[in-house]
Amino acid sequence: MKSKDLQQLVLSKHESGDSIAKIFRDLNGAISYDTVRRWCNMIEKTGAIQLSAPPGPSRIIRTKQMIEK
Repeated sequence: MKSKDLQQLVLSKHESGDSIAKIFRDLNGAISYDTVRRWCNMIEKTGAIQLSAPPGPSRIIRTKQMIEK
C-alpha cells in the first residue's frame, strides 16, 4: 500500500471510532504505532492528515557539475 492509501485507511477507521491500538493491529505493522498515533492526533486537530514535507534532509541533484564542486 502507498502512504496515501494508508492515510485514508487510518482516517476512515479513526472517524468510525476505532482506537489507535486497534488501527495499528488491523494494519499488521504496515506503519508504526507512533505514526498511527501521530496521524490520529492530526485528524483530531485538523480533520485531515496533512504532512507538510517528507521527513529527513532535502534531496540533492547529482549532476556532473555538482559532483565536480
